[in-house]
Amino acid sequence: MSATNLPPRALPCPFHRGVNFTNWLEFKRMEQVKPDYFTRQDFENAKSLGCDVVRLPIHFELLCGPAPEYIVPEELWGILDRVAKWAEELKLYVIFDFHNATHAESFTPPDVEKLLIPVWRQLAARYRDASPYLVYEILNEPHAIDQALWEEIQRRVFCAIRALDKNHYIIVGGADYNSAAAMLKLGRIEDDKIIYTFHCYDPHTFTHQGASWCHMERVRGIPFPYDEKKMPPLPENATELERQRFEAYPRVGTVEAVSRSFDSYAQFSQRIGAPVFCGEMGCAAIAVDTHQRAVWYRLIAALLDEREIPRASWDYYGMFGLFKIGPRVPGGWKRPAFPEDLEPEIVEALGLTMPDGKA
Repeated sequence: MSATNLPPRALPCPFHRGVNFTNWLEFKRMEQVKPDYFTRQDFENAKSLGCDVVRLPIHFELLCGPAPEYIVPEELWGILDRVAKWAEELKLYVIFDFHNATHAESFTPPDVEKLLIPVWRQLAARYRDASPYLVYEILNEPHAIDQALWEEIQRRVFCAIRALDKNHYIIVGGADYNSAAAMLKLGRIEDDKIIYTFHCYDPHTFTHQGASWCHMERVRGIPFPYDEKKMPPLPENATELERQRFEAYPRVGTVEAVSRSFDSYAQFSQRIGAPVFCGEMGCAAIAVDTHQRAVWYRLIAALLDEREIPRASWDYYGMFGLFKIGPRVPGGWKRPAFPEDLEPEIVEALGLTMPDGKA
């Protein structure tokens, strides 16, 4: 690529690449949470791979007390306080991500502001003088909510945080599951510590094949890039969703289709005057082998790096993660060991670094 054809660059962000620490504070009541599921050592390990940011999904709606106060319990404060301390000690950015249900039948309620503001006021009051390595993300993947309504809500929540905390970066995003298209429609919020986010799982039919939560259990064997000769047959008695996926894939499953919009993300950053961040990118290991996953990760990482757009892969230990999936045990999967169970090809594809002697 000649100097005259270099892609546009996004505005600088304080962090560059990292991972999501999932399955700790998501979709659980407080009594179900294991306080030491992630420890300081896990954060150290992530940093040793080359991560400078960890995104921490937190399902506050389930973990906090009842409406309308949504009081953050002391047990959760204990975990978050430790994480904030580790962030400062390790000089590792940590994003407190207000997570939520995102399965196919879920939706973001139009009165979600009644939940967001009381929780964020508590967090902002507690951490306003804490480590500069903390970052707030207002809400993960709002969906089935009108874009204009969501933008109004997000601005009010942003202002509620800023009334108490003027020190920390705040991440905002569009509706439609934090789609890039929704981000590009957002208006500017005047602030010198704001980051706009989007998520990237394109083409979804490839990255989520076999996934039950989006009704793709029977969609398997999809190649990337699209190759007519390698395409599996349509499932027997195919649903309308399955038919739509197969019919669209020759159009959306190419490298060109996936790559087409990345320049616009950097151009949006320049226009809006703030950094942009790919808060999630991932390909599940349900029905895709390691090499195919690495091909996809390498492409997406390169597209983002060329435009200096930071990213956090989804996820770390899970089915989208950096490790071999462990055997099934009562209550879930056996957590893999670091560094023995790392998948070197996935680590390399993400531009991270295997520990010495473990490649």
